[in-house]
Amino acid sequence: MVSTVALTLAAPCFGLRLGAPAYAQSPILTAWLAANAECKGGHGDDPKTAQACEKRDQIGARLKRRGCVYQEDGDWWKCPH
Repeated sequence: MVSTVALTLAAPCFGLRLGAPAYAQSPILTAWLAANAECKGGHGDDPKTAQACEKRDQIGARLKRRGCVYQEDGDWWKCPH
């Protein structure tokens, strides 16, 4: 009886592992998203906001050099990799 319960509980776990893999976002995209949120969410007269906007723009330039294209509708990047 114990083995039946164990197999019943284990079956969904195996099914979940066989599904489509979750893709992690690259660190550069994560950094851009964080800087973008800080830039848009900060106060206009706060130096930290200006620094976040500058950092976002620098990261955006790196993404463009890598062939990524910024999608204004939704605020995201489409990259060739």
